[in-house]
Amino acid sequence: MNAKERYLAVFDENERYKLDRVPIHVQYIREEFIEQHKTSLLNSHNGKLFSSDYYDVPFILGFDAVFAPFPLSYKFRPIRILTDQGIRVRVREDGQGFSQKTSYYEGGYVANLQILNELEANVKDVDNSKNILKVFKYYQILESFIYPVMAVDGIFDRVWKAMGMTAFSRNFRQNSQLYRGLIKFYARLLEININGLIEAIGNGSKIVNILDDVAFRGRTIISPERWEQDFLPYYKKINKIMSDAGLIPQMHSDGDITEIIPSLQKAGFRGLQGWEGGADPIYINDHFPDFVIIGFGDVSHILPFGTSEEVTKHVKDLMKALKENRHFVIGPSTVIFKEIPLENVKAFIKAAKIYGKY
Repeated sequence: MNAKERYLAVFDENERYKLDRVPIHVQYIREEFIEQHKTSLLNSHNGKLFSSDYYDVPFILGFDAVFAPFPLSYKFRPIRILTDQGIRVRVREDGQGFSQKTSYYEGGYVANLQILNELEANVKDVDNSKNILKVFKYYQILESFIYPVMAVDGIFDRVWKAMGMTAFSRNFRQNSQLYRGLIKFYARLLEININGLIEAIGNGSKIVNILDDVAFRGRTIISPERWEQDFLPYYKKINKIMSDAGLIPQMHSDGDITEIIPSLQKAGFRGLQGWEGGADPIYINDHFPDFVIIGFGDVSHILPFGTSEEVTKHVKDLMKALKENRHFVIGPSTVIFKEIPLENVKAFIKAAKIYGKY
C-alpha cells in the first residue's frame, strides 16, 4: 500500500482489513529540528524529494502522513484598537496583535462587542479556488509517498486565545454575549474555508483535520456538557457539510481528550490526532473501538529523554493496546521538536514499521 491508501484505510471498514501495517503520522516537524539534522538526512537519502523541507524531512524519516495547510477563502483587513493602557495595536482576525516584520503571540485583544463587530466587518469572502486547486495538485504529487492531511483552524481554542485565558474564563462562566459571538464568528470562518475547499476540489482531499485544542496535558478545558451546548451545533453543521461532500472530518487536540470523545462523535468527527498527557490507550481502545486514533507517542518523556530501547518498548506497548482493531495511526502526540534526539525518532519509526505489521 502507498502512504495515502494506508492512512485512508483506517477509516474504511473494508479497506482496513487490507492494511499491510499501521500508518505513521506526524503533526509536523519544527524548523529547528529540521535545520539541525537536514544535512545528514539529505546526504543519507538517494530517492525522490519534493523541494520542500516541510515534506522532505518527514518523508525521509519514514512518516506516512503530515498535516498540510490549504489557502483560506476569506481576506481580513487588520483593525486598530486602543488598549486600556493607551497603546494602539493592530489586531488580526484571531484577536491577537502583530508587527509588520514579525508575527508573535501577545495575548487576546477582543475585550468587548465593539471590537468583535469590527472583526466581523473586516472579513471578506473570496473565491480562492485557483490557489486551493494549485496547492492540492501539488499535494497529489506527494500523497502516494507522504500523505498531506488537509488541516484548518477550528473554533474553541480561537475563542479563548482571542480574549486571553483570564477574560475567557470570566466570559465563559457568564455565558456572555461576547463569548457566544466569538464562537459564532470563528464557526463562520471555518465554514467559509470548508466550503471554499469543497468548491475548489470536491471530495479530492478526503480527510480534513480541524485544529482545535480542547484540553491541556491532564484534562479538558471545559466539560463535555458545555462543549455540547456551546460548540456541538456548529461542528455538527460543518461536519455534515464535509460528510455530504464525501470528506472525512478528523480533529486535533492537545491534552487528554478522553472524556469529550463521545461529544466529538456526536458532532460527526471520525477520529482524533493527539492523545497526550495521561490518556490510556487500553481504555480508549475498549470504549471507542470505531473512533480512529492518531498519535499517542509520548513527546513529554520517552521521545525526548528515553533510550532507544525505551522508545521501542513504548511503541510495542501502543501496538499491543491499539493495533488489532485497525483504527490506529501511530505517531508523536504533537510535533517533533529540536530537543528530541534524531536517533529516538528513527527508533520510533523503525519499531512502528516492525511491530505495526499485519
